[in-house]
Order: sequence, then C-alpha cells, then structure tokens
Amino acid sequence: MRLFAALVLVLVSLPGGVGSEQQEPSRTGSQVRHTASLKRLVGTWRLVSRVATSENGAAVNDPGLGGTPFGSLIYDAGGRVAVQIMRRNRAVGIDCSTPSMTTGNNNSQSLNGYDAYFGTYSVDENAHTITHHLEGALVESDVGKELVRGFQMSGDTLTLVVKNDTSRGRQLVALTWVRLR
Repeated sequence: MRLFAALVLVLVSLPGGVGSEQQEPSRTGSQVRHTASLKRLVGTWRLVSRVATSENGAAVNDPGLGGTPFGSLIYDAGGRVAVQIMRRNRAVGIDCSTPSMTTGNNNSQSLNGYDAYFGTYSVDENAHTITHHLEGALVESDVGKELVRGFQMSGDTLTLVVKNDTSRGRQLVALTWVRLR
C-alpha cells in the first residue's frame, strides 16, 4: 500500500502531474495541435523498467511479460502511436490459443510473452494523460480500446502510469522509457 500510495502521491504532486484539471485534448478529429508536450513526446522510446504494484503496495508479478520486459514505443508528429513489449527469455514454442491474464480494461493483453498494438493518440496536457486509441492489436479483443496513461517527462525520460481494476484488485503499473531519437 505504501509503494502504491507513494507513486500516486508523487505523480499527483508534480507540476502538471496526473490528476490535474481536464482540458481540451491535443487531438481533435484528425487534426493534431502541436503543443509543447506533444512535440516532446514525438520520437522513439526504449523501455527501461516496468513496475507493477497492487493497491496495498505489494509487487505484482505479470506472468505474461515478466518482471523485466523490453520494448519500443513510437509517437509521431501526426498523432500515431506504435507499442511493442516482449518478455525476456520467453518460451520457444508458440501457444496462440489463450492470451495471458486479462490486465484490466485500461490495458492491452499479451500473448506468449508479447504485446503489440498501434493506432492514434491524444494528449490532455492539464490532466497529464495520453490516450492510446487502438486500431490494431496482437489480441483481437483489444482493437477499439482507448487506453489512458498518466505521463510525466523529465529530459529524455518518459514515465507512463497505467491504473487498472483487475480480477486481482486495483493495480498501478509504471513504465519508464528513454528517448532513442
């Protein structure tokens, strides 16, 4: 509980952090407004860490992606996003019959230690949220989802925070990315 509460407190207390008042999103229809945050987001990012905690602060093991996955995140200036995350040392055999545990309505699912999707994104600068609008995904049931992430940027580091209500309770997942270019 302490780790969960501390992470939420840090994100809420940062200037423009998660939980600030809502504003008109940066993307309306097919028009993208080139705001300061949008310009800073544009680029290719490499996953540095993924930390999942339960509401009581306990670490949550993700059987799909594991504790130290690696991945790539791309935001372009036209409002497009592409994400790929993979479990390290995943099994050689491929089992496409069932996706990993459902990770809540605010997240996509992995399959055989891999998660991937693409689509568009919109930014709400006041709330410090990014919404990924999924047009295509590894798991068909994820297509059409809108995944909301809190975000904080510092230099070439981007932290995305995902809040999920899962069958195992509320979870908070913090993904830290570094800019590649």
